[in-house]
Amino acid sequence: MAATTHYGRNSDTDSDPGLDQESLSSDNGEAPQDRRSRRKGTAWRDCRRKCQCCLGSLLALALVVALILWLLPRGTAFPSMYREAPSGKMLPLSQNATPEEVAEWARSLVSNMTLEEKHILVNGAGWYAWSQQDGYYVGNILAITRLGIPSLRMQDAMQGFRTTDERMIGQVTAWPCALAVASSWSPKAVEDWAAALGNEFITKGANMVLGPSVNVHRVALNGRNAEYLSGEDPTLGKHLARSYVHGVQVRAGAGAVAKHFVLNQQETHRTSVNSVASQRVLWELYYPPFEAAVKAGVAAFMCSYNYVNGKQACDNEQTLTKDLKETMGFRGFVMSDWWALKDSSGAMAGTDQDQPGTDGYFSPEAVAELPQSRLDDMASRVLTGMAKIPAFAQPKANTTCRVGSNCEELLYTKNATSDAHRALARKLAAEGTVLLKNEGGLLPLASSEEAPLRVAVVGKACGEKGDPWSMNRVWTRSDYYSVGGSGRVLSPFVVSVQQGLTDSGLHLIFPKSEEMKDVRSTMLEADVAVVCGGATTAEASDRTSLSLEQEAFMVAVTALAKTLERPVITIALAPGAIVAPWRHNATAALVLFLGGQEAGHGVADIVLGRVNPSARLPVTFPAKASDAIAPCEGSAPCEYREGLKGGWHIYEDVPVAFPFGHGLSYTDFQYSVVLDWTPTGSLNEDNDSINDDNDEDAIWNFSVLVRNSGTHAGADILQLYLGMPRSNKELEEEPRLRLAAFAKTAILEPGQGETLTFGLTSRDMSYWSPSMGRWHRPRGRVFTVMLGASSHKCLMAGRFGPASAIGKVPMTAPTCSEPWMLNLYADPPAA
Repeated sequence: MAATTHYGRNSDTDSDPGLDQESLSSDNGEAPQDRRSRRKGTAWRDCRRKCQCCLGSLLALALVVALILWLLPRGTAFPSMYREAPSGKMLPLSQNATPEEVAEWARSLVSNMTLEEKHILVNGAGWYAWSQQDGYYVGNILAITRLGIPSLRMQDAMQGFRTTDERMIGQVTAWPCALAVASSWSPKAVEDWAAALGNEFITKGANMVLGPSVNVHRVALNGRNAEYLSGEDPTLGKHLARSYVHGVQVRAGAGAVAKHFVLNQQETHRTSVNSVASQRVLWELYYPPFEAAVKAGVAAFMCSYNYVNGKQACDNEQTLTKDLKETMGFRGFVMSDWWALKDSSGAMAGTDQDQPGTDGYFSPEAVAELPQSRLDDMASRVLTGMAKIPAFAQPKANTTCRVGSNCEELLYTKNATSDAHRALARKLAAEGTVLLKNEGGLLPLASSEEAPLRVAVVGKACGEKGDPWSMNRVWTRSDYYSVGGSGRVLSPFVVSVQQGLTDSGLHLIFPKSEEMKDVRSTMLEADVAVVCGGATTAEASDRTSLSLEQEAFMVAVTALAKTLERPVITIALAPGAIVAPWRHNATAALVLFLGGQEAGHGVADIVLGRVNPSARLPVTFPAKASDAIAPCEGSAPCEYREGLKGGWHIYEDVPVAFPFGHGLSYTDFQYSVVLDWTPTGSLNEDNDSINDDNDEDAIWNFSVLVRNSGTHAGADILQLYLGMPRSNKELEEEPRLRLAAFAKTAILEPGQGETLTFGLTSRDMSYWSPSMGRWHRPRGRVFTVMLGASSHKCLMAGRFGPASAIGKVPMTAPTCSEPWMLNLYADPPAA
């Protein structure tokens, strides 16, 4: 029998066993009608088998979908009549109440609560599975109307009020990122920023700001470094964290949330990485900004995704209960990062509130199993945190709502930005722009109508910016002005560097393309060139490189400029530390960390000298990317083997491109010293314990007169570094110098001076002793002190300690650039 080829088949071996096989049996003697009847029956059986197969597949698929839905985080279970219940009164507690009075008030209120009401306070609402519901904030705690307890309404805050919905775009200010504001090294600038940011939260109906983020940088590639206010140093972080909390809570009236506690230094494997560090490293390097937030009265903490010394951060009794609540004395509440909890046991470890509340770990059944004392403590802590929020006691007109009931208008239609806020955003962008290099005093550019400069703007990066509505479709999308992820604020009003220079009236010329022949011809027509480079960053992943995206182009352009003998200005729009191989041939160099919507205007203000740069790097720019610590990979513990030499100390023994604390000005300064001992303590006291109530009181003051000796008005920042004595093995682990204090002058006119006073506290002169389990100040020892323009540039240095020991200890500070030293050699006088 010859094979028959059917449509769609290659041979009889591929043919259907039913109908097609029958067609091959035409010589078996059957009548044609019988064959047709049999074929119909076969086809029907075939169809029925296929239908049964499809139905089975659909049923199996339905079962899989049902299982997935059952495993998904649950939605909000609302108390009955919540939407219809009256609003109730605001918290009946004076803002001047003592901690003891607040604690008693909270305990009394909790004693009158039902289990359901306690559960409301400790479990988030407003989400279904992983979707935020319409009319809700990022974080929500429902009101308890029977007792007059208002709802908590939280929003992410890295660059302002997070635009979670496209309807919000343009209604709030896209501020410079936290790292850009940190570059100002100005507690006042941070407080002004936090106050303005907090006011926008209140205007949008929110009453809690999910910030500040204060983790000290360890991994230069960390995708969230732009969000972290501390930069690479705990002393910088603790002063700025304190100012942020004050700005949000005292001036704006919202509540602040310190995050991400703790050792949250990379996004790679962020939910599984096990960060391993000693108690000493925690207390000396990574705890201080958080501890400062506690002392500033922060309302709440947020625990992080990672593991800390083998325990998940939200299920870690050592860090949450023993260190934070007991040793630091934190009285507010700890919320989880969103879905950070792994188990209901987090409650007993110290987490007081589960966000966003859909994972079931703090379900009514789960909290009912907790000891009543612990559940009452959790609810009391939430109320204690709420008591720190002035917005509850003195709500502003037309800015309050009850989440789940009537917040839609404030969330989606209320405009919270203003001309004043845009002006402040511009000021902060300029104040955070760091002048890295300025050969021959190229900057500021001197251009006028009579003698206009021709400025070649080279490279697309100067004018690139993201489309906010397109970016809104993917939560991690970012550009050179805004971070991606939960900290993102989208704005249609972003001013690029190119636009900022254009708005300043400069005569700009552009090459036809980025090909070097076109760049060359344009540069030959120009008096000066500007070349830009940028890099982006986002939550949930680390950066893949410390290079700017246009690094090769910038290297080529700066080399060409040198050949053509044309001055060239490089402008880096960076999300954190970068390598800068183009620096060698650049005439002048600027960097701004994700500067928000007014970045272009802020940079133009620096370029034209409307603002004299005073910013300092809060991070190190390494000479080589390989010198930086890389994110930990794999399942092995992420050991902090550098110990106390984390942050900028990582680069203590290697050359760097630009060191921590570096930044130039358009003017010059001179310094003279006045030594002023205070009678509050002695370096020879027998009692070496540290009293937490007064560990911020200075026991040694050091005053410096700073005088503007140049030709431009400007502000200066001085940094005081302290070298610990090397009197035992524990002290030998200390870095050579650590930042102890810093201070910034006002804007000084040429010839004008200002006296800056640095106070060294008992804590500044102490270390965490593992053998004692507490802070310890070595007695009768010699300390090194360095006054620096950066961590690498010494202006003057000296030693202080007992007169009997001072001559026996060699100087350990770097050689000063100036030919004079401080003569600090005696104990403070007795009181």
